[in-house]
Amino acid sequence: MELICAVDLLDGAAVRLIQGDYDRRVSAGVTAPDLARRFVAAGCRRVHVVDLAGARAGYPVQAPLLAAVAEAARSEAPDCVIEATGGLRRPADVDAVLAVADEAILGTAAIADPGFVTACATAHPGRIGVALDLRGRRATLDGWRRDGGAVDAVALARTLVDAGAGRLVVTDTRRDGTLAGPNLGLLAELRAALPTATLVAAGGVGSLVDLAALRELGVDGAVVGLALLTGAIDPAEALQVAAG
Repeated sequence: MELICAVDLLDGAAVRLIQGDYDRRVSAGVTAPDLARRFVAAGCRRVHVVDLAGARAGYPVQAPLLAAVAEAARSEAPDCVIEATGGLRRPADVDAVLAVADEAILGTAAIADPGFVTACATAHPGRIGVALDLRGRRATLDGWRRDGGAVDAVALARTLVDAGAGRLVVTDTRRDGTLAGPNLGLLAELRAALPTATLVAAGGVGSLVDLAALRELGVDGAVVGLALLTGAIDPAEALQVAAG
């Protein structure tokens, strides 16, 4: 299982939100480029960069900061993969982000129109994923502020993979930023329904025990954010547990 380190961008700084609430944020205490550099120096080889302002606005807002994060990470390890998300709702915005990042993770636009996933995946083979942000078993849109409709999570996940999503990043928004542990039940259901898809877990990872449980579940990657900022998880130890 791959350890994926999260760098969330808001108002020019690196932060973590509690359950997606923009008014409840935890500062990283360092700049976003320095945070990315620290993660990569510890051994992380995939950085998940979220433009939180872009997710809320509906278009990328912090492109220069994303570029600085990517440059800092690659200065430590040129083979580091940068995946970027937040506000990617037009083909031109996806193109612009992929000029800097290695992969783009679509969100709201993909849920609203799976055809957008197909179009982006055709234009950028192997470089398009989708973020499936869930509240319960329903998707949330527009920076987790709007309900995405009544389609069940498993059916929606299958639709997105069939549309061309190269990886599916599944976040339980009620657990994100809480360190309360991932939603293992739902992730197990998704793993069983999509045995060959690249499935990434996000939201709630707060301990090495959580990482071990995800690895045993058979997910392909785990996004960790707040636990790394607070020191609840040591990056070097997390890498060892993820690798088994």
